Amino acid sequence: MKKFKNLLIALSLTVVAVMLASCTSVYMVPISEHSSFPADGQKYEILGRVTVDTTMEKSGYTRLLEAAKEKYPGADDVVNIVVDAKQKETTHFFFFRTVRNTYVMSGIAISYK
Repeated sequence: MKKFKNLLIALSLTVVAVMLASCTSVYMVPISEHSSFPADGQKYEILGRVTVDTTMEKSGYTRLLEAAKEKYPGADDVVNIVVDAKQKETTHFFFFRTVRNTYVMSGIAISYK
C-alpha cells in the first residue's frame, strides 16, 4: 500500500512538472500592407475601419469586403488593407513545439458616390 502511495505521489509530481514545462506565446507578425486610397477624394466617402480575425482557409479580400458590407451596408470597397499573422506557439514536454496561425485583416470601408 505504501509503494502504491509513493508511486501515486511520484506520478502526480511528474504530471505537475510536465504541465509547468509547457508554455504558450501569442504574438503578431506583419504579413503585408497595401496603403492607398483612390486618387479622387471627391468620388468616395470613408465609412470606417473593418477588422476580421480569420484562418488561412477563410482569409482574403472577399472575406474582408463581406465584413465591411455587414458592418456598413453601403460599402463598395475596402482600401488601406493590412494583414497580420497572429501566431500562437505552444511548447509541450520541453521540446515538442506547435505553431498555429490565424490572420487579422483590417482596412477602411468606403462607398463610391
